[in-house]
Amino acid sequence: MISVVIPVRNEKPTLEPLCRDLERELPAPYEILFVDDGSTNGTWDELVKLHRVGQIRAIRFPRNFGKTAALQAGFAAARGDIVFTMDGDLQDDPREVPRFLEMLGQGYDLVSGWKKVRHDPLGKVLASRLFNFVVGRVTGVRLHDINCGFKVYRAEVARSLPLSAGMHRFTPVLAHAMGYRVGEIVVTHHPRRYGRSHYGFGRMFRGIYDLITVLLLTRSGGRHWRELPPAVPAYLILEQLD
Repeated sequence: MISVVIPVRNEKPTLEPLCRDLERELPAPYEILFVDDGSTNGTWDELVKLHRVGQIRAIRFPRNFGKTAALQAGFAAARGDIVFTMDGDLQDDPREVPRFLEMLGQGYDLVSGWKKVRHDPLGKVLASRLFNFVVGRVTGVRLHDINCGFKVYRAEVARSLPLSAGMHRFTPVLAHAMGYRVGEIVVTHHPRRYGRSHYGFGRMFRGIYDLITVLLLTRSGGRHWRELPPAVPAYLILEQLD
């Protein structure tokens, strides 16, 4: 079974077309699991309409906890043996799913997308390139686009990652430190249709701060991973549609 975990925040217009496109590409059995990270524009109401028991599921946070928390909740709730993550803004292309699965079948445990041709504002592109360069140099995990939200994991990898606030950017680094095999493929990236991105140099500097935490953890041999606080306590989940 394949689970697709999609953190969303104020993405109401994209949800129905994203579900439609994914269902064309996903081999059965599958589930699409949305995590609503404190939306305020009717996103949850749209997820209630789309809900189908066992196939289109949703988790709702009472407020915005951040992408790490959304992924952590999604990984914990996912029922599949293979877990995809992707963004909910329609910039990731579901037609890449078979290529991810093919690479996973070659012995990789985590495969990360590389948006080689990006349709984002220049500030976001430059910040991302600088961030990837720094992360590659200091961790030895030399991916072109480590923060790409489009990834596939073997389920045991996704569930074993020591995630705390801000660490969603570094899942390939964490998986590599745990002995898993990490790969990368070029993926199609579409222009944003709705809203605007909030990523830029400000978030990049926050990412560098989180990188220091990841370095301390990975170089400790995992001794302190169990001491990490969860990104969001389970009891703060407001609603869940199964």
